[in-house]
Amino acid sequence: MSGFRRGCASILTSFCLLAPPLLNAQAPPNPAPAVGTSELFFQGYAAYQCFKFLGGDTRALIYYGGVEYDRHNLGSHLSTLGHYLNFPGKLVHARMDYSVEFLPLVILSQPALADKWGDPLTPNQKIVPGMALTPLGFRWLWRDGKMIKPLYTIKLGGVVFTQKALAPNATYANFTINSSVGLQARLTQRTDLRIGYEFHHFSNDYVNGSNPGLDTLGINFGIVRHFKASSKW
Repeated sequence: MSGFRRGCASILTSFCLLAPPLLNAQAPPNPAPAVGTSELFFQGYAAYQCFKFLGGDTRALIYYGGVEYDRHNLGSHLSTLGHYLNFPGKLVHARMDYSVEFLPLVILSQPALADKWGDPLTPNQKIVPGMALTPLGFRWLWRDGKMIKPLYTIKLGGVVFTQKALAPNATYANFTINSSVGLQARLTQRTDLRIGYEFHHFSNDYVNGSNPGLDTLGINFGIVRHFKASSKW
């Protein structure tokens, strides 16, 4: 019995020593809810080739400069709606962001004289300036947080020129669609370098019977700045 009593005494002593810390220990605090992250992409685009795909013009190029805003608000950690909107990103195992783009500087180099389809009638070129806004866009980003991150973007919007674009009986305003594949490389903790290969299209969808349209391929490039979003919208 002495052995049994010594065993019970040892167990009781161990409990007395361990019980106070266990009783006084507090549960670890719940992790803070994730905050949406945002990026500003200060960008430029330079077309080097035009071709016939959705458009018809064969001798025009477009260049632009502006800023793209990418917000990571498409996720279940931010909102219920984001959980469903992020489904295409989950399918390809990528972070999915909402994008909006403002281009205060758009430069169109087009034939000085063309027919209704945009076919050049003179060897001379002229410059037509404009401005563009792209309110609906999405970006898929792979390897989030890594040094090198592949990405894909698609954006829909509009562009307005100071003259009728591509043909004398076309329109000032046109619809745009552009899509790019590229890479984003970390330079500092808050700054990345981004470069992509982009398809850019604009046309007026035959709103007045003349729709020359333009398809170009070019290089999209610029600097990305990261910051935390202030809300969960």
